[in-house]
Amino acid sequence: MRRYNGSLFLLLVLFGAAGYGLFLLERSAPTPSVFILLPLLLVMTFLNGRKNFLLLIAYTLGLGFFYLVLSWYTDASNAAQLLYIEQHLLASLLIFLYWLLLRHLRSVFEENQYLTERVRTLEGYSETPQLLSYSEFLDRTDFLMAGAKRRNETNYLIHLRLKPAVLNKKSIMQLLTVAGLRVFRAHYDVMSQRNKFEFLIFLQNTDTAGANIACERFLGEVRAQMTSIHYPFEIEVLAVKQSVEATVRHQDEEVVR
Repeated sequence: MRRYNGSLFLLLVLFGAAGYGLFLLERSAPTPSVFILLPLLLVMTFLNGRKNFLLLIAYTLGLGFFYLVLSWYTDASNAAQLLYIEQHLLASLLIFLYWLLLRHLRSVFEENQYLTERVRTLEGYSETPQLLSYSEFLDRTDFLMAGAKRRNETNYLIHLRLKPAVLNKKSIMQLLTVAGLRVFRAHYDVMSQRNKFEFLIFLQNTDTAGANIACERFLGEVRAQMTSIHYPFEIEVLAVKQSVEATVRHQDEEVVR
């Protein structure tokens, strides 16, 4: 909000100074400084802050020298010299305000770009720490499966599917996530939500007995946090042979049948 107010204030001051400049032009003939200022502002729009600052200094000093020479060669009166000083100050103020506005807007743009990149990075994860998005979950499990095949290890998947009648799906998913983080090893067994109805836990390097024990421990943690008598979900322990995606799709086909 402060950045927005600051940009708006600079813009209003810039318009005010430009309006006063137009008022001065009505009092006297346009000077070369006016014709130089407009293309210079356009050039500054496409340059970076350091080059713009050098242009600002060069224009201000060059314009002051120009008016000095003009006053000396034309033997300008006091009124004309005051007008030159006024035009010099106004032109310098205009280019300074425009440089300040560009600098301010560029900082806002760079911060927005940084935050956009951060959002893209964080989109790989769910709102809960250590819970991967489904796409990241598939990438991670594919990598783990490749290593498991080289070592002749077996992997299992705990697949939970919420029942259709469940209303508070979001809170139940949160409960499952918290329970999973308490039971399973972080950065070793990975978890994800496939959608609003399905929760997945990938277990590395285990067998059927170990997977069933892990599932019971998980259900015990879930039971400790639930107030209802019956679980609002169906749970299955599946052996992962090719990939998690293939295993889940096969399970979906079995449910349809």
